[in-house]
Amino acid sequence: MLQSLVAPQPAPSAPVAESAAMTVTAVIVTRDRPALLARCLGAIRAQTMLPGQVLVIDNASEDESATAEAVATAPGARLVRMEENLGGAGGYRAGIALALEEGAEFVWLMDDDGYARDADCLGHLLAAMASGVALAAPLVLDAEEPERLAFPIRIAGRTRFLPEDLDGRRRIEGFAHLFNGALIAASAFRQVGLPDPRFYIRGDEVEFMHRLRRAGLPIGVEVAAEFLHPGSRAETHPIMFGLFYAPEPPTELKRYFQFRNRGYIFRAYGMWDFLLADIIRYGWFYGISRRGDVAGFARWLRATATGWRGAFLPGGPGA
Repeated sequence: MLQSLVAPQPAPSAPVAESAAMTVTAVIVTRDRPALLARCLGAIRAQTMLPGQVLVIDNASEDESATAEAVATAPGARLVRMEENLGGAGGYRAGIALALEEGAEFVWLMDDDGYARDADCLGHLLAAMASGVALAAPLVLDAEEPERLAFPIRIAGRTRFLPEDLDGRRRIEGFAHLFNGALIAASAFRQVGLPDPRFYIRGDEVEFMHRLRRAGLPIGVEVAAEFLHPGSRAETHPIMFGLFYAPEPPTELKRYFQFRNRGYIFRAYGMWDFLLADIIRYGWFYGISRRGDVAGFARWLRATATGWRGAFLPGGPGA
């Protein structure tokens, strides 16, 4: 399944602090986006505390050579090619498994379209790990509009879209947007398992977060650590006169996986209130905002019901 491609390259010239950074393996999942990958790798190389290893998991790019060329721009980065596209969930699972096998104590996870905003991102996350958390995530900002959050955060019953709405918090406890720059302790993976590849895309990170929370492991967002990623504004639709929001991905494939996987998570983790909220949310969205889009609501209902039944995931989370 794994095909390691390591070009002979000089050792990194930048000094590496004698610290926990040497025990960090960065894992990037990519597929046919060499320019974005090169930018992501450049941001890693710019860190004041460099990870000890960088693994690039190529999810069977059609243009294999372009991906390899992008990796070659980052001395010390290592390309690991999948024989088939395993989706984000499968790519992360493969990368994390290899990192742990090779002795990583912390794994820094990201997609190719995200990147650290400044040179201290990893340093802030490592400082948080030293305080005893199992997972430290950066604050994820919209790459095109950094004054906005890439993904809204709901705190104290209110959805926050701007960093200034966080009311000066330095850490957001018990929540994280994964896997966009999150740093996770190897011990956490040993306790709760790896991301579930059967989710493929959408929801795998949410399910993994709930596993950590169910295990009682401390997680949180370190506001000082900033990460840039394409925002979700285009697929976050206000409903009920702006009081609530209905996320709807832009493609039928992404919609199916998001709604299906979300349905499974609701049942697996006893989130009955979230299921009820989604029934109301998408009933309003397709019925009122979309003016009687019966077909759209039916697609949402079928996908959510498929996830709720869980037939596509025999064995349960983390199997």
